[in-house]
Amino acid sequence: MSDTTGGRTACQTWLAYNAAENARDLAAMAALVAAELRATVNGRPAVSSAEDDAAAMDRLLCTYPDYRREVVEVIDAGERGTVRWRMTGRPAPGSGVAPLDVAGCSVLTARGGRIVEAHLYHDGTGLHEIVTAPPGEARR
Repeated sequence: MSDTTGGRTACQTWLAYNAAENARDLAAMAALVAAELRATVNGRPAVSSAEDDAAAMDRLLCTYPDYRREVVEVIDAGERGTVRWRMTGRPAPGSGVAPLDVAGCSVLTARGGRIVEAHLYHDGTGLHEIVTAPPGEARR
């Protein structure tokens, strides 16, 4: 059987993505996401391509300039994995949103060193509205 992980497990790939995200390294993030990425947030479709992921991240960073996601727990199962996390951030002046303090988890699949599927679960709807807003749409 051939190695479909690109030499990394799903969680190792996600942890590299998270480190790039916290460093605001959008190019490194893009390199870790498959072009055909499929993602849901609380069971609802949220992202359907690498471009959508980049746009969602841009909206999140514009809304919360000091955004960070800390890793709480990792359960790694090769091509599949689960990560518990906590996102925090203070809103940009004039954004009209509350500070971000969201605990959640991601269930993911990675192949060839890229995330191909991610299902994010968290309490609340504010984060979903920010990351799924159409590009250029004003935030709440």
